[in-house]
Amino acid sequence: MKYPTDMDKQFFFQLLERYAAGTASPEECVFAERYLEVLDLRKGPSVAPLEEELSATGEEMYNRLLLAIREEASQPLPMRVVHRVHFLRRNWWVAAAVLIVGILGGYIWYNSEGHMHHINTAQQQDVAPGRSGAVLTLADGSQVVLDSLHNGVVATQQGAQVTLHNGQLSYNGDVHTKIMAYNTMTTPRGRQYQLVLPDGTQVWLNAASSLTYPVSFAGSERKVSVRGEAYFEVAQEAGRPFRVQVSDGTEIQVLGTRFNINAYPDEASMNTTLLDGAVKVVTSGASQRLLPGEQAQVPHQASYIKLEKDVDVQTVMAWKEGSFAFHNADLPTVMRQLARWYDIEVRYEGAVPKDRFNGEIDRSLTLSQVLNGLARTSIHYKIENGNKLVIQP
Repeated sequence: MKYPTDMDKQFFFQLLERYAAGTASPEECVFAERYLEVLDLRKGPSVAPLEEELSATGEEMYNRLLLAIREEASQPLPMRVVHRVHFLRRNWWVAAAVLIVGILGGYIWYNSEGHMHHINTAQQQDVAPGRSGAVLTLADGSQVVLDSLHNGVVATQQGAQVTLHNGQLSYNGDVHTKIMAYNTMTTPRGRQYQLVLPDGTQVWLNAASSLTYPVSFAGSERKVSVRGEAYFEVAQEAGRPFRVQVSDGTEIQVLGTRFNINAYPDEASMNTTLLDGAVKVVTSGASQRLLPGEQAQVPHQASYIKLEKDVDVQTVMAWKEGSFAFHNADLPTVMRQLARWYDIEVRYEGAVPKDRFNGEIDRSLTLSQVLNGLARTSIHYKIENGNKLVIQP
C-alpha cells in the first residue's frame, strides 16, 4: 500500500485535524504519521530545518510538505493493525500536527457532546508549561521570590552569601557556626528549581515541593527535610553522613550518592530511587538498604517498606530531564503530574476512564498540546476559566 500524493489542501488539512483530534481511522493514522515522518526525517543541504517548516505560511508549508511527500512516494507503507494509539507514543507527531493545523487556520476542540469544532486560535483557552522559579524563605521568615531576580547576591545568612547564578541558588561555602539557622526553598505548582547546599550537594526540586536545610552544616551529620519530589547529588564527606527526613517520619541515610525522593502526599507511597552509591531507608518499623536501580516504597501512614528491584530509572528521572514519562500509568496518575506542572485543577465528570498510558512527552509543550494527544485515546476534556481541566465521559 502506498499513500496518496495528489491530495488537495482540504484533504491534507482535514487529515491532520482528524489525526490530532484522535478521530482518524487506522489507515488515516498511517498516512498522517508517514507525512509527519517525512517532514521530520528528510535529509540534505536544501532541506529547511523543522522550525523553518513550521514557521512558514500555510501555502508555503503545504507546498513544501507535498513536494517532500512526492519525493518519498515510492516507499511502501507496511499495513498494520492499530488497536489503540496511546497519546504519548506519537507525541512528536501529534504536536507537529497541532502546530501545522494551527498555522493552516485553526485547532480542534471537543465540546461536551464529543463533536469536533474549529475555533479561532486566539480564543482557545490554553495553559503554558511550568518554568524555573521558587520562593526562598530566610531564617527570619522573610521571603525572596527568585523567578525574576538577576544574577548576584540575594541574601546573607549567618555570614554565608546566598548567590543566584543562571537559575541556580548556591551558598558560598560551609561556614561553621554554633547557631543553627534554616532556609526553606519552595517551588509552587508550575515551578521547579535547582539549589547547591552549603556542603556542595546539588538538589533539583520538582513542582509543588520544598526543601528545608541549615545555612551551615554543623556537627557530625548533615540533615535536611523534603516535601514533594527532589533529586539529590550528595557531596561525599567521610564520617559526616547526609540524612533526608520526609514529612511522614521516614529518613534516608546517605554517605555520597545520587537518588530521587518522591514524597507527594497525594501519591500512594513515598518512593526513594537510587541511581548511584548506597542509601538506607528507615521508618519507625523497618529499614532497607538500596542498591543502584532499586526503589523503596513506603505507603503513607505505614511503617513497612516494599522493595522494587528492577525500576525504570529513566521514567523516575524524566521530570529532571524535562519530560513526563509513564509506564502503565492510570489516568489519575497522569493528571496529578499535569496538575502540578501546569498549576491546574482536575475534575472528573462521571466515572474515571480506565485507560493506561505508556511513553514520554516533553514538559515544554502547552497543556492543550499534551491534551490533544490525550484525546486520541477516547478521553474527552475541556478547559474552564483557564486553570480548570474537566475530564468528560
